[in-house]
Amino acid sequence: MNKNAIRNMSYGVYVISSKDAGRDVGCVANSAMQITSSPATIAVSINHDNYTNGAIRSSGVFAISVLPEDIDQSVIGTFGFKSSRDVDKFSLVASVEKSGLRIPSGALCYIVCKVIDTMETATHTVFLGEVADADMLNSGEPMTYAYYHKVKKGTSPKNAPTYVEEEAAPSGWKCSICGYIENKEELPEGYTCPICTVPASMFNKL
Repeated sequence: MNKNAIRNMSYGVYVISSKDAGRDVGCVANSAMQITSSPATIAVSINHDNYTNGAIRSSGVFAISVLPEDIDQSVIGTFGFKSSRDVDKFSLVASVEKSGLRIPSGALCYIVCKVIDTMETATHTVFLGEVADADMLNSGEPMTYAYYHKVKKGTSPKNAPTYVEEEAAPSGWKCSICGYIENKEELPEGYTCPICTVPASMFNKL
């Protein structure tokens, strides 16, 4: 099976946030879709290993933040390649509160949902949520999964449903955390990964 074929399906890039005993948590997801219009219901797929999965289960609520094409890459780095087990992600990213949940300030829009059902797969939980609140925050174009890969040169976290092992480039440097490849002969002084923000010392020569 050629998993690259699946990338031709349409996906977005979202931050999914929730609450864990009053603490704000969140992660990046690319599998979210509207299921019905009346009442409006949304489904999101979250890996069992993501800390946010347990937070959604216990709190019964989640918010989807739709990221625009011009979102600061550090937002994706923070929510996609760090764990809420170890990091207070919302202390690193500017945010606003909507219906009790934190939303990255740079998001295009947000949708807050109350969980009404779940479905389990071998690796992910699909949460079905009824929309309780939604609004626009900023202007711009929503980032697609294809744009993130082709234009932003981003990679998918290993917990993402669409993760595909990348082939190594013939030359350059590869981030040992998120897999980003910098096609340069040498990394400049003070260089940090544009995706997950780790220093040059975390890159391996290809």
